[in-house]
Amino acid sequence: MAGQFRFGFSGDEMGEADVDAGESHAGSGTGQMSSLEQAQSVPAQAHNVAEWLSSFPSRISYSTIKIESPKGRCLDVPRRELFDVKMQLLAEDEGNDADLLAGLDSADIKTNVYEGGFKSWECSIDLAALLLDRGPRKDIDDLCRVDHVVELGCGTAIPTLILYQYALSEGLSLYFTLADYNVAVLRLVTLPNLLLMWAKSLKSSTASPFSSENPNPLHESPTGDLEITPQICASFLESLREQNLILNLVSGSWTPPTAFLPLIPVSQDMNTLVLASETIYSPSSLSAFTEVLVGILERVRMGKAMVAAKRVYFGVGGSVSAFKQEAAGRKAVAYEIENADIIGRNGVQRCLMEVQMM
Repeated sequence: MAGQFRFGFSGDEMGEADVDAGESHAGSGTGQMSSLEQAQSVPAQAHNVAEWLSSFPSRISYSTIKIESPKGRCLDVPRRELFDVKMQLLAEDEGNDADLLAGLDSADIKTNVYEGGFKSWECSIDLAALLLDRGPRKDIDDLCRVDHVVELGCGTAIPTLILYQYALSEGLSLYFTLADYNVAVLRLVTLPNLLLMWAKSLKSSTASPFSSENPNPLHESPTGDLEITPQICASFLESLREQNLILNLVSGSWTPPTAFLPLIPVSQDMNTLVLASETIYSPSSLSAFTEVLVGILERVRMGKAMVAAKRVYFGVGGSVSAFKQEAAGRKAVAYEIENADIIGRNGVQRCLMEVQMM
């Protein structure tokens, strides 16, 4: 392979109950029309973080999930409660969120309607656990070589949150692009989770919007409410600016890639790491995902992807072997990470892969 790059990565309603095993994606509705016909239903677009912050509710309810790596490292990751998301959707009552509300109550995915982003899927936890070991090293001198982290189909963004937390704690400058089909997922889950992790990462010795009279709830309890004040939002944005941490949120279809890819800034010298989980569940999603993934990797000199997936998605046709073949057909190689084969609680095998251009 040319340009091989290792990066140092060799590879209640919430809580554990919210880590969805996702045995199948039977509600995906694939096969009703061609993937390109369906996937073009929502044009890709980028969103303004500051504008979304200004529309946040007065408080966000959160819980934490403990990520434990294969080597025994642990990190408590905060994330917004599902019931809190549901309450906001009901309060906004814009009339077009019925399918999203239904998605909060079941594991079903409806292709190009609701892609499962409100839930934390088992494969995303696998990827997060691996990143906890193999991302932060200098243990982390290699992460310092990464300029851009991209998560495709990010949803709750648990894998990205592992690297984002390390960047915050170590003062690293990084560009993060988080892409999800559903704009509501980015607005109601992804960005709130980034804000929660920022608040949790604040050191008590540094200037912050919290005080002894108004303590940081994420330092006090693994569950609770974060009040969203103008001071909190302003401090969050200022902290990102000072550290040169850039958040790029992109919603909509991956296809056509000519519309999606320009929203992901890359250059030859921008070392890029792409993360993804549960993105190859059907032949149509597998093809669209691989096309976009290769479209990113072939535009940089040093780039790689880490993909978490089930070996076979029964009933909908996606599989690891089909993904490997699709990648090879696009001049990329997908290879399994050593000792990363995992048996799920329902007996479904899961694995972690790395992808690079040949």
